[in-house]
Amino acid sequence: MIEGLKDKVVIVTGGGHGIGRAYCLGFGGAGATVVVADIDEPAAVKVAKEVNTQTDAKSLSVKVDVSNETSTQMMVQTILEQFGRIDILINNAAIFATIPMNRGGIDSIDPAEWDRMMAVNLKGLFFCCRASVADDAQTEVG
Repeated sequence: MIEGLKDKVVIVTGGGHGIGRAYCLGFGGAGATVVVADIDEPAAVKVAKEVNTQTDAKSLSVKVDVSNETSTQMMVQTILEQFGRIDILINNAAIFATIPMNRGGIDSIDPAEWDRMMAVNLKGLFFCCRASVADDAQTEVG
C-alpha cells in the first residue's frame, strides 16, 4: 500500500478508461476513496464497481464534462455532499489518440475540432482545478 493515501478523497477525471482506470484502481488499492469522473457515465459506473469489488476502498462515479465549468462545479458539489472534502485531483481527461480526430496536416484540421480538443485538454484542467480549490471545496493545493 502507498503510505499516506488511506482515506484520502481522490478525483480522477477521465477515470472510465485506460490510464484513468488504472489510476482509480491504484488509488483504491492504496485505501483512498476514489471518485471516477468521466463524460462516459457507463464507463465511470463500471470502473467504480471495479474499485469496490477489487479493493477495500469506497468509490463514486460522477458524470462530468470537464470542458463545461458548470459541470465541473456540479462534480465538486456532489463530492463535497458525499465525502465532505477533496484531497487529490488527477486531471487525466483528455482528447488524444483514441478519440476520433483528424490525423492530417495542420491545413486539414477543422477549427471546431481544434476548439473541442483545447476545451477538454486545457480549459478542462483549468475548470477542474478552479472548482476544486473554491473556498467551500477545502482542497489543499501543494
